[in-house]
Amino acid sequence: MLGFACLFNLTASSYHIPFLVCSLPVDLGFLVDGSGSIEYQGKGNFVRMLNFIKSVVSFFQVSRGKSRIGFVLFSSRPIPIFGFKRYSSKAQLLRAIERVRYPRGGTKIGKALDFARTYLFRGRPVRGRKRVLVLLTDGVSQDRVGPAASRMKATGVEVLAIGLGKKFKRRQLLQLATDQNHVLTVSFGTLMTLILKLKNQVCQKAGE
Repeated sequence: MLGFACLFNLTASSYHIPFLVCSLPVDLGFLVDGSGSIEYQGKGNFVRMLNFIKSVVSFFQVSRGKSRIGFVLFSSRPIPIFGFKRYSSKAQLLRAIERVRYPRGGTKIGKALDFARTYLFRGRPVRGRKRVLVLLTDGVSQDRVGPAASRMKATGVEVLAIGLGKKFKRRQLLQLATDQNHVLTVSFGTLMTLILKLKNQVCQKAGE
């Protein structure tokens, strides 16, 4: 069963439409590729990724007692942006995502995974709170990802791997993700089409 609450959102055209938010408490981390190839594949791609993350976050009830959001950027090295305890309001969170700057550099996913595990998911899981990491990448890692992915999943974190563009290897995404159902692939231009699918997967109760 998906944990949803129904709210009503007033659109610019003044129509009331149902806006389903995730009522399931989630520690939702984003691990985001900021390597040089992101913009090489198309100008504006990094901003497209940030807009996608902001849209996904909008479906969650952000507070200390409900869902918490964390963000790690990476290229040749991991860059901590904010942890789960930093922001307890959605407005603050969205502004913080807007301020993220494109770093460029290489692609070291293994190193970034180990950093995200200790920075975001240290300590024991909280009972009743799901742990999810969403990884967005456009390429092949320049370091080993298998051991780091195993360590991440061993802490009870559900890993969703999103491959962007044409340079990634699906075999590596399968190593990174919890299973094949947690691998998503899309072009940069159609990334926003994944919003509802990703939100539904994150909001699904463990074991369903």
